[in-house]
Amino acid sequence: MRKFVYLVLLLTLAACQPGDTETSNSSSESSSGSAKAQSESKDVLEERPTVTFTYKGEEIETNKIQGCFVPDCSEDSATVKRLNHEEMTEGLEPTQVEDGEAIQVHIDGKQPSQSHLSRYYETTIEGETLDENEITIHSASKDGRKERYFVRMDWYNENQEFLGSLSKAFIVNVEGVPPQVKIDEKGSQSSMVGNSSPLQNQLDV
Repeated sequence: MRKFVYLVLLLTLAACQPGDTETSNSSSESSSGSAKAQSESKDVLEERPTVTFTYKGEEIETNKIQGCFVPDCSEDSATVKRLNHEEMTEGLEPTQVEDGEAIQVHIDGKQPSQSHLSRYYETTIEGETLDENEITIHSASKDGRKERYFVRMDWYNENQEFLGSLSKAFIVNVEGVPPQVKIDEKGSQSSMVGNSSPLQNQLDV
């Protein structure tokens, strides 16, 4: 009976060899290291940036169109599929601005890797890259007009992997460009814009 019990103990000890334990520990460490490397490869922004727009020190009212950052979204889900300036600026009060002035862009946090803006007025849409943190207002119209802006900013890491995107929209009223004044040889002034000729005056009469 004692020999039988002793034989069972030997078989049990033989089944638990140090080599198996090391293999199990090695496999566990490898799995942990792989998960850590995968986590590190998914670079994220430590703090999510915020963006505001001001004109002459006053903040411009905006609508947040899209704003998401890794790991909560992908580059595809951050893309605005349908660009409708009127819908994006719905409910906003326009800010009165002057031609030639600039709207300041304030970014609290990491600067974006790229920025784009789209300007819509009347039936025209203009797109451009926003290289500096300001938007210059240009209006060739002598009459005031309403302009709607859509601005998108994207963040990438050094490997050009998507980190996040933020887009906003706002609306402004651009004051009309004043007519240019021409001074003739006699020193009198006349408007170069909308100035009727003598013949036209006669026809109007």
